Amino acid sequence: MKLRTPAVLLIALLSLGGTASHVTAQAVAAPSAFTYQGRLLENGAAAQGAHDLKFALFSDGVGGTPVASPVTNPAVVVSNGVFTVLLDFGVDALSGLNGWLEIGVRPASAAGEFTLLSPRQKLTPSPYSVFTLKAASLAGPLPDSQLSTNVARLDTAQTFRGAVTFTGGMRGDGSALSNVVATPLSARQMERLWRISIPFVAVTNAGNAPDVTGKGAVAYDFRIGKYEVNNLQYAAFLNAMAADDPHSLYNTNSATDIHAGIGRSGSPGEYFYTVKPGMGHRPVVLVDFYDVLRFCNWLHHGQPSGAQDATTTEDGAYTLTPEALAAENVLRNPDARYWLPSDDEWYKAAYHQPLGQGGDFSEFWPYPTRNIDAPISEPPPGGVNSANTCCETGRQATDVGAYAESRAYYGTFDQGGNVQEWTEWTSEFQPLRNRRIRGGSWNYNEFYTGADDYEFDTTDYDSESIGFRVAGRAER
Repeated sequence: MKLRTPAVLLIALLSLGGTASHVTAQAVAAPSAFTYQGRLLENGAAAQGAHDLKFALFSDGVGGTPVASPVTNPAVVVSNGVFTVLLDFGVDALSGLNGWLEIGVRPASAAGEFTLLSPRQKLTPSPYSVFTLKAASLAGPLPDSQLSTNVARLDTAQTFRGAVTFTGGMRGDGSALSNVVATPLSARQMERLWRISIPFVAVTNAGNAPDVTGKGAVAYDFRIGKYEVNNLQYAAFLNAMAADDPHSLYNTNSATDIHAGIGRSGSPGEYFYTVKPGMGHRPVVLVDFYDVLRFCNWLHHGQPSGAQDATTTEDGAYTLTPEALAAENVLRNPDARYWLPSDDEWYKAAYHQPLGQGGDFSEFWPYPTRNIDAPISEPPPGGVNSANTCCETGRQATDVGAYAESRAYYGTFDQGGNVQEWTEWTSEFQPLRNRRIRGGSWNYNEFYTGADDYEFDTTDYDSESIGFRVAGRAER
């Protein structure tokens, strides 16, 4: 039979057999056999029938000697030119270097010489997993002597030189740590370094139309605090930034006011703030407009600790220069990360719900509990249309989110009660000193929670029934 040099298409599939398992007391060498598939042409046509195939493995494409004993597969069935064989040159033949297969062919059971096909076929990477998985040199546990000195062991003391960074944080109680270079920190110092978490909800449906009053249109997605800022969160801010309090972030009336939840001890430069018993999750009050903006600046900078300056409270989301403060003309900076919600942002979060997503025909509810009726004034937890308004809670604020079933469409709580909230809004019809207050409170009845109700207060006004929530950039 006359054979022309065939085209052999290498598919080179690796079949190692067995199953993978964790290495325990002794490693097991992987099987060294792999599957080879090719296509044989005879006089330009696909070969048929049985053929003897001989395979030799070389380290180069031409010349040289085989790196392992040749493998002969007799009477291989060739169908439409395609054949598949199992090859095994032994575990040491595949060293990870280049390898080429030389293939010889002859009719099955013929006594003649094999016709060598040209060129040799370069192996694909798959068979080299035989070399990668080879474990013949390992019996029993891996000796410590074969470990790099850069590998930390779990069963012995370690010495690290230079900086050690734990990107995932540390776990455990740290009782075995020694020689840690750090100034011993008192409980008070540790509290000054606390970081707070503020739960946010996403306010989507960017570019919504306003309601009939012209309010509530917001061209972008953003986030807003799920709850009003509470006393625990504001106390962490004070402990970080008001050891010496030149901008009066703390209202001294808080010490005795039954509606305020934070007390202060110490002297200037050493002030320390504690939350009154049972008041931690109630909304912070007695904060004026610029206290709130400074809290937002602190969040913008990542909750630092230290002096009240441009890197902490005086710049960031808002630039609070003496000139801007005197002119009552402080506006949000374009790169703000956290801020006091504008009147439109606050309004949308409280009252908006698209018609296609279950909202009212106007796409704005009259009340921030997704209802056309005023919320019911009752103690928490209440129902789906309840709020802390005057006077079933004894004229006191409740924990934020206490009315667990009464929320606005985007997921905010207490926009219809508990305390009123500052917004950024200014208008040509009001002096710049006047900023809009939104929402109901424990001090007013439920009808003050409506979309058409609001008040104006001067920036230096602080009240036992006014607090705030923060807004921020949409997650990307």
